[in-house]
Amino acid sequence: MTALLTSPLFDVHTHHPEKTTAEAGGIPSHSFVASGFNRESNEEVIAFSRAHGCLFSLGIGPQEIQRTEKYPDLEGAISEVEKQLAGVHADPALSRRFVAVGEVGLDKHWGKTTEDRERQFFAFERMISLAGKLGRPLVIHSRDAENECFRQLHAAHCEKVIMHCFGGKLEEAKRCADAGWLISIPPQANSERKKIIKALGISSLVIESDAPYIGKMSADALKSAEMISRYKEMKLEDVLGATAGNARNFFCIGSDAR
Repeated sequence: MTALLTSPLFDVHTHHPEKTTAEAGGIPSHSFVASGFNRESNEEVIAFSRAHGCLFSLGIGPQEIQRTEKYPDLEGAISEVEKQLAGVHADPALSRRFVAVGEVGLDKHWGKTTEDRERQFFAFERMISLAGKLGRPLVIHSRDAENECFRQLHAAHCEKVIMHCFGGKLEEAKRCADAGWLISIPPQANSERKKIIKALGISSLVIESDAPYIGKMSADALKSAEMISRYKEMKLEDVLGATAGNARNFFCIGSDAR
């Protein structure tokens, strides 16, 4: 980490938000989107935003909704989250900071059975529909299910999509970029991610920490920017400026947003 950066850092996806730049490693202009993935984490994110004014997204993730022991009433669980998001949308104090529906999506890595995947698909369909009604973009969790996610999103004519922590193949990433969607790079290097970074234009990339699951804190999104800088042979400041601009345009927020 460095405290000498002059360009902004914008982490588009964290589950572990920091309140101050000091807690976030002293990086100036550090912005982030705190993300929920079930009713409980959504409430935590909402409470944090009320207290500290951060941007946030809300949803129910595929790896969550497939848990039949926790959600025996599938319809009831989804309806509860829908009401939660609609309530935030209607709250003037929160609505302007509620920037996306997500994370939502499909996960074939954890969804092993037909029932698991049917539950995921049903919830994803409902979240896509809700995002349209609320006028919010989508933040997608896709693990081993990139083609399936693309088909479902494309069928619903979704135009504003971030593929969070993208772990698919280069051809899948190109297909998403061609649709005008953003590919989010976490602070974790691998050979396919290197190919994706080198092949896609910077206008198709954003950065994230996915803290605490990949990065330990939101400011670890800087490692994603450093990876892009290295693979694309760009100045780090230029990467930070471009990815922050992409994120602001996507979420329709100003440069002073935190």
